[in-house]
Amino acid sequence: MKHRHIIIALLLLALLPTTMAAQRRGKAAKNVKVEEPEEDPRITQMRAATQKVMFIDSMVVDKLDFMSHIPLSPHIGKLTQEGGMGTFTNEMGDHRLTTTADSAIASTDFIGNRWTTPQDIAGIGTAAAANPFLMPDGITLYFAQKGEKSIGGYDIFVTRYDSEKGIFLKPENLGMPFASEADDLFYAIDEFNQLGYFVTDRRQPRGKVCIYVFIPNERRQTYATEAYSEEQMKALAGISSIADTWTSKQARNEAKERLVQAMAGKGRKTTDATGGATTELDNMRHELSVQTAALNIMRQQYASAGEEERATLRIKILGAEQQLEQLQLDIRQKEKQIPYRN
Repeated sequence: MKHRHIIIALLLLALLPTTMAAQRRGKAAKNVKVEEPEEDPRITQMRAATQKVMFIDSMVVDKLDFMSHIPLSPHIGKLTQEGGMGTFTNEMGDHRLTTTADSAIASTDFIGNRWTTPQDIAGIGTAAAANPFLMPDGITLYFAQKGEKSIGGYDIFVTRYDSEKGIFLKPENLGMPFASEADDLFYAIDEFNQLGYFVTDRRQPRGKVCIYVFIPNERRQTYATEAYSEEQMKALAGISSIADTWTSKQARNEAKERLVQAMAGKGRKTTDATGGATTELDNMRHELSVQTAALNIMRQQYASAGEEERATLRIKILGAEQQLEQLQLDIRQKEKQIPYRN
């Protein structure tokens, strides 16, 4: 028995160095810092140039039907979705941009009581594109695209039409907060209601997207990064909290009121110089300016277009001129109905 205890003690002494070494390795392992993968430098650069935008509201809806929840003014155009593919039709109802089954954006015109065969628009590249939105100027095009220029899935891109060459210029990534490693699917500016709409699936369950409503800036503004921590900039770039973007209570309240009016289908509500509420006449004047700008663009395009394109533009210009003339007559008639004030 005594010999057995001696043998066990000797065995423990023999194992002691191994046990202590294992403990040292365990402690060393705990002290090792796991290095996080390096961030894509494009994301770092993009975050530093995050646009300063005030988001006033948001809503979560079905991905396949999100356009039906965006109250775009009919003075700007019409949005539709079919099979999840987005389509934009201009305010005159004679020009349409649509997402095709081949992940491209095609253009078609309403001529002779029918739509022409859709043709893929040139200049935006071959990467998968979707959900176009054309500004009333007829030049500025926003759309979603994924590929080597995006930082995740789809990002929002902007391009402008070159009337001399007849193509759209090289698209530019709109940047953060409208770009992310998720799918950012749609961007539109409703100039009539002074509201912007941005759709993304970031932080959403499968099959859902979030529609963010924001106040468009007249010019691009960015955050002064030196005034914010890295975590704060990440939050602002990712729209972690729309409340963090509220810089003016009055501006937000006014924008919320415009959104309520837009949702109700009443259009933008403004105030005239006398302090009274104006509706129809102001709306007609705004529509006049929008249609005049669109007509001027078509005239510029006509000057440099080929014979086939001129034939199409000629019909559109004549129709636009007739609508513009009628609108001017309606405005003059409406102005006569306003009582004279000293």
